[in-house]
Amino acid sequence: MGELLSENKVEMYPYAYIYQKRKTILIWQTNGEDTFRLDSENHLISAQTVEDLKHILGKDADSVEWSEVTEINFDRFQTALKNLRHGRASSQSTCDLLLDGWNFLEDMARTFGIDKEKEGLRTPILNKAYDKLLYGNNLAPVTPERCSYHPLWAREEIFGLRREFKKILKLFIKKGVFKEFSILNYSISPQDRSDRFDAYVAM
Repeated sequence: MGELLSENKVEMYPYAYIYQKRKTILIWQTNGEDTFRLDSENHLISAQTVEDLKHILGKDADSVEWSEVTEINFDRFQTALKNLRHGRASSQSTCDLLLDGWNFLEDMARTFGIDKEKEGLRTPILNKAYDKLLYGNNLAPVTPERCSYHPLWAREEIFGLRREFKKILKLFIKKGVFKEFSILNYSISPQDRSDRFDAYVAM
């Protein structure tokens, strides 16, 4: 086990991800920049149980806010991404899941200094898709009382989301970040001739 990196004034929280029904627990940290915790050899600190993770962390475990755990299920993430349809509104739970997965992958890319490779997620088209997911969470500060927003998707947004998430996951597999991840296999049809999208707002 490598010596853990030492940083000052870092808030740390457990962050679990599930893939193929297997849970892996990481340490998400923030000190103005959101990343996942690495050891001195730049490997992700991870474990299958909280007890094992605490053992790996050693004395640093005392600085982790263990009661504030976050979890993302990438089995469901892939299904939700595959099930997006042009002209069909997404539920709040779908928006929440896709937004959490998006943020997770961006934080992971930042952790390993591969921000350039994720620039495809911040094109004008996908910036619009990100905003739709954000508003689709229907958080109180952005959604008027007694209203809810359920985004409809443009053909190019769906195509872009599937393409870029497949690309970044493939990169993480190549780098050994997610050894158990298999490459996504979406059927992407940029020639989808469905009707044009409109925003859907329920009152």
